[in-house]
Amino acid sequence: MSVAVLICGDLEGPCPSCGGAVSLHVAEAVEGDRVVWTATSRCADCGYTDESCASPAEFDNFDSIVRQAVVARVGLTRLHVDPDENRELRLRSLAVLRRRGATIADVADAYAALTGHGLTGTPAEMAILAKQLTAAGVQVTLHSAGTDRDSTA
Repeated sequence: MSVAVLICGDLEGPCPSCGGAVSLHVAEAVEGDRVVWTATSRCADCGYTDESCASPAEFDNFDSIVRQAVVARVGLTRLHVDPDENRELRLRSLAVLRRRGATIADVADAYAALTGHGLTGTPAEMAILAKQLTAAGVQVTLHSAGTDRDSTA
């Protein structure tokens, strides 16, 4: 089995049709309340083309590679909540994090990060979290995190 290699936000691997080099471009978007990744493969040798569009869970074990490619291409986004401005909404913030599937221990850590240095993730991941927090009345700030370490919720 051949393995795809991450190269500057794109992936390269063997063509399933001719064995030549296939370049794989990845992108992400927000559809409703979910992240959707698109992976487009093209072979310069035989013209093979394939496009897959799915949520990260549907990419199976390939999801971490696609996510790494997205981060390499567009960087990370930081989401921050001012603890003083949103003190009365703390429980709402915690509830949003809990509904996202975080354990109680994870919620406490995520809230500490959110009100401290901020949480980072891909632009789509943070846009969805920002939308959910804003819907709960929480005021959020989003900005580029560049190449900071990834600390998603």
